[in-house]
Amino acid sequence: MSFIESHAVQLLTDLPEALIITTASGEIVFFNDSAATQSGFNSDEMLGQHISRMLPESHRRKVNVVTWLERWADNPDPEQLRYLSLAGVRKNGDERRYQVRVSKFEDKADVYFAVVLRDVTETQELTVQLRHAQLISNRIIAIGEDAVLSIDADFKVCLWNKKAELLFGYTENEILGKSIDILIPEAFRDTHRQNIQSFSTDKIPSKYMGERAEILGLHKSGRMIPLEASITKTHIDNKLIMSAQVRDISERKQSLKSLEDSEARFRAIFDHAVEAISLLDASGLVIEINPAATDMLPLDEYVKDKHLWELTWWGSNDSSEKLEAEEALQNNVMEATQGNLVRTRTELSTSRGLVQIDFSLIPVSDTNGEVIYIIAEARKLIEL
Repeated sequence: MSFIESHAVQLLTDLPEALIITTASGEIVFFNDSAATQSGFNSDEMLGQHISRMLPESHRRKVNVVTWLERWADNPDPEQLRYLSLAGVRKNGDERRYQVRVSKFEDKADVYFAVVLRDVTETQELTVQLRHAQLISNRIIAIGEDAVLSIDADFKVCLWNKKAELLFGYTENEILGKSIDILIPEAFRDTHRQNIQSFSTDKIPSKYMGERAEILGLHKSGRMIPLEASITKTHIDNKLIMSAQVRDISERKQSLKSLEDSEARFRAIFDHAVEAISLLDASGLVIEINPAATDMLPLDEYVKDKHLWELTWWGSNDSSEKLEAEEALQNNVMEATQGNLVRTRTELSTSRGLVQIDFSLIPVSDTNGEVIYIIAEARKLIEL
């Protein structure tokens, strides 16, 4: 063996890539140190052995490994090898996955394959995990309750889920690549762009729902939509991507408006009623009384955190009669807490004298039939 040949063999032996040279039939004639480290087999164990000892037939691909080597030898970097790998096995029985590169050379009448193997087991497992996680994320985004959309640094839409389609009226094909401006009423576009630009350069990675004021979106039909949004940013391949979860708050606003209207009607009735009205909790504790009831009490008497029977308007000036009246009222309240309507007549001591009143306790129950409030009403009958 010449000097150059001996150095070439040493170079191949020390090559950091696992290198195996086989005959056309698959018999191993060269097995370098990296191949030994990667497989657990030493060179003496593998020389003269068939390469299928290290690359056995796959359960998924019923093709002999030599057939693959022959196929790939004429095209050592086929497109399919970017996605395919061969099943392998280490000396200890561990199953591995190998990325394969093959070249063919001839020595006189003999054909040989030079096979470079790279163990990609962990990489493929990680890829599978990432794909699985991506599929789950995509599924969650696709069926989530919120509209999800993403834009790039040029404000172009690059992700659009089904809920976004339902919210804004644009299909994915219609919106991808379009400016986010199409979803914002014209009067607010400049301000919206400024806010996004400010967020893109801010150190804060995300802003959650509730931290931003209500924004207005624009439906494909031209209808404006009150929205609540949270936004986050990330870099993918050194490119800025900003994603938003968007929620239509039209129903919430309508519900709030209905609640406000209901409260306004309640206040109009409660505050301006001629009858004295008190709102109690289920134990008889005063929550609120209206002005007509306040007029029956001594000036500036504090009523909250007191039970109805503890107020100073009940009974006569006689202490024993007053105590008796308080006990009777307390019993009436306890009866109302059981869900019973209570009506009675009593005397009320006011600054203008005794007043005969028609007194009612009306229980208010929740959907489960449990009393949560008691309404106390007092109607004047006769002033004595």
